[in-house]
Amino acid sequence: MPNKYHHQIITRQALKSAGITDAPLLVEEYSSFPDNFHRDYDNIAPYMFIMDKVEFHYPPHTPVDQFYRYWEHIPHQRTVMLDREENHNSTFAEAGFRFYFEHCIEALQNGKREEAWKFLGCLLHFLEDSAFGIHTLEGPDGTDIYVLDRMSGKQFAKYICSIPLDDALTELEVVPQILASNIDEAVARLYFRYVEATAISRQAAFDIALEYIIGKSRHKLPENQRTMFLSAVQLAADTAATILAIAENRAPEFSQRNLCDFAPFHYPIGGGGRFQLARYELNGNDFTFGVNLEARLLFKIPAVYKCFSGRIISSNVENTTIEIINNGNVCQTLQLNGDMDIPIELHSPGGIFGLRSTAPSGKGEITLAGGVFLR
Repeated sequence: MPNKYHHQIITRQALKSAGITDAPLLVEEYSSFPDNFHRDYDNIAPYMFIMDKVEFHYPPHTPVDQFYRYWEHIPHQRTVMLDREENHNSTFAEAGFRFYFEHCIEALQNGKREEAWKFLGCLLHFLEDSAFGIHTLEGPDGTDIYVLDRMSGKQFAKYICSIPLDDALTELEVVPQILASNIDEAVARLYFRYVEATAISRQAAFDIALEYIIGKSRHKLPENQRTMFLSAVQLAADTAATILAIAENRAPEFSQRNLCDFAPFHYPIGGGGRFQLARYELNGNDFTFGVNLEARLLFKIPAVYKCFSGRIISSNVENTTIEIINNGNVCQTLQLNGDMDIPIELHSPGGIFGLRSTAPSGKGEITLAGGVFLR
């Protein structure tokens, strides 16, 4: 999973949900372009995004170990987190999303709908792989598709790919959500939706693995398959509907966005108390993490907003420094002790955006609460 049949069904239902009725070859042929790339290179190559020789099919993982494992002690100063590498998943996926948004929208605006569908087929295939079946184990915060085989000694990857699609799923539709009214914001919002859909489907895939390996699971196979299918259809439908709406200049303008509408590309893991072996916690629009020697909560925000407002809340901290980062630079520094609640407001937010905290010891928690971007 997913094979050609799965891609055809997911794509068909996504397009039907998005109101696209003139793309039969997108369903039957173009949605399988990435799988056929090396067998039909000359015809498909113009539509495949390639970055550093990696094709837009199975993306790099998020290097989660970078977020907690590698440190350097600077004598007489402090211990700092090393910048070993960037988040290749975020960089690769967002570059690919931009490529496909631009080409699809340009082709549609020039009346070249069949050309647009070829580009869209590659993009939808990538998203459907990410949200359905064995490939949910890869990508953002992911690993390789054989990890459960190695852990269990059983052939789970082969098993999940052999599961037939429940006939009851093949007619399901969703209500598409327009992600944004411009490409810059659509890229960032699609990355969030891609991370979210992958996480939802990955949990379902792991539950399928538990049922297969130990005979116990939270949900039975049909329910888990339905979860993955709807996650994939929703992601594909949102993407197709957004591209069509932007191309036809009818996408609604969003006057504000919450910070939780975006996915962090670097986030904290570890700290004191309940966060010792845990990553950040998202509760509504509040991001909470444990104080550590250093912790970062960073986003890539499109530069389309006038201002950002929110609050920095500390709980039981000691001598903690908070650097507020906007457009990749430190724009404000706060010193926190004990329990504090400090409002923040930034003008022209965008680019690399978020917080970096440093402290001599890991004690207490920090919350970036109620973050809102306004146009």
